[in-house]
Amino acid sequence: MPSAREKALKEFQRYRRYVCADVNGYAKCVSCGKIGHVSKMDGGHYESRKTRATELDADNVWAQCKYCNGPLSGNHIAYRNRLLSLIGLERLQRVEDMAMASKGSEEAMERLSEADRLLVTTKKKDKEYLELAKLYKKLADEIAKEKVIK
Repeated sequence: MPSAREKALKEFQRYRRYVCADVNGYAKCVSCGKIGHVSKMDGGHYESRKTRATELDADNVWAQCKYCNGPLSGNHIAYRNRLLSLIGLERLQRVEDMAMASKGSEEAMERLSEADRLLVTTKKKDKEYLELAKLYKKLADEIAKEKVIK
């Protein structure tokens, strides 16, 4: 049985794929640009989902084809280049700083806002993950109805 965290991640990744989709349910891979139906794509993380501070951050998770997310291990350089054009350097640096701060970088931690420092230093509890899973499921279901995604 999946953990509360795994449920939240699954629903968040589904939600992010749907956000990236057009009205017919097709999205462009953030890394290579291949277009595919969201049901055949992943919600790929730029910074690994192992980094809890960014695992549920919208700037960190985008629609990604299974080839880039799987065999190419995220196609990280292409992913980063695309993020620069999608969200800009400041927001990309924030995601990278959160990941580096999570790994102990004091310099990265100093560049973060107080709210982001809390995300880096506070671990979510199962109850919070379950609430987030419900929220992201609801949001994804609403987008699916709007965009006619099946």
